[in-house]
Amino acid sequence: MGIRSRFITALLAVTTAVQGQVLLADSTFTIARQTWIVALPFEVSVDSASVLTFDAPTYTMKNRMAVQFYTGLRAGVDSLNRSGFDIQLVLAEHVEASNTYRLESNDFLVSYSPEVFMAHLDRQALCKGGECKIIGPFRGDASETLATLSTGIPVINPVSRKVDVTAKPYLIAAASHRTAEITRLAERAVAAQKMAPKSRTVLLMDGTSNDAAFLEAYAAAGGNTADIIQKNYQGSATLDASASAGVFTRIISLSDKVLVTARILNQLRPFEAAKTEFWTLGNVLSSSALDAQLLMRQPLVWSQVERLDYIQFRRLDALLFKAAQTTPGRWEWLGLDMAWFAAYMNEFVPNAFEGPRRIYLWKHLEGGGYYNQSALIYRYDRKNGVQAQWTPSVDYAAELDVQESSEEAPIEGIPHDQPIEERIP
Repeated sequence: MGIRSRFITALLAVTTAVQGQVLLADSTFTIARQTWIVALPFEVSVDSASVLTFDAPTYTMKNRMAVQFYTGLRAGVDSLNRSGFDIQLVLAEHVEASNTYRLESNDFLVSYSPEVFMAHLDRQALCKGGECKIIGPFRGDASETLATLSTGIPVINPVSRKVDVTAKPYLIAAASHRTAEITRLAERAVAAQKMAPKSRTVLLMDGTSNDAAFLEAYAAAGGNTADIIQKNYQGSATLDASASAGVFTRIISLSDKVLVTARILNQLRPFEAAKTEFWTLGNVLSSSALDAQLLMRQPLVWSQVERLDYIQFRRLDALLFKAAQTTPGRWEWLGLDMAWFAAYMNEFVPNAFEGPRRIYLWKHLEGGGYYNQSALIYRYDRKNGVQAQWTPSVDYAAELDVQESSEEAPIEGIPHDQPIEERIP
């Protein structure tokens, strides 16, 4: 099925609590063209008000993250279908505690093992023709099990960063690999060192596996690890500013501990701010435990796996707001992002893709599946503020008209496999 190049934000209703959604029915299930089986930990229960009636039970989904993700996914699919796609969503509940799947059969929820669940899907004719995808489960090991059992249906794990795709050719890990930020920082450090050979790169070694991952990525990017000053920063270690006097120095910390980062920032006070950069992982910078004045004293360089500029995409925000009936959060955005990526993916091979929340750049293991290796670099300094060190290929923020009369207006097409360019200041 060809993927059209225009996505429009047609707004169709998605209920706030997503109650009464028809689950995957074992007895009447017929797969239509482009069928996505959404297998998430919904935590489905029967609405108590429907127990005392003779009507079919009404189901309520209690897992907030799953519901929010599905709300964004559904909003994206509704928009795609209004633009001419033919995508059908069918739901299965993944029960994480027992790693089973619940399907609706004759108004009752029946549990199935992963083996029976996949065998049922494999019997469908369109699944054999590559028209089906499984989105979920959230847990990496559960997705690995389904992919091992699959005989041709792609299994897309949307959120776990610890998914083993080895020897699982139908497994696609859509969330960036857990070392993606470290790899991108290492590649950036190699480029920066080559541009300024007399500068110093100091890696604060905290004894974790992040140290080895950085050094390995640095060498793989063409850098000489001998150029890195590897300083043991465990326990009560301190930083010596005198060795960096008059020399441009980048201090790199790969610790994900906020208190360690706070101690580093405090010890950077004697360093010359104009000749010092602090490099770190983005997940520690949002903590309120860090002193903002110390954080912004010298330039910052950090890596993270999700875009910062998504909040500027007002039309998409309006789409999600109408679907969720509240201010959309991270999970709604990830669901919308996944809808567009899945529509853009032809059959078994994922394409490079730039979504409004995440970037998808793939590494394929021979004989195995695909995992996302993308991460984004940002830089802050007092003069220029926060600067993205990459060039978006799609300007999602260009669509600013959110009036009701403009619901049918298309969003700009998304280029196929357009590379993401690095900007090294």
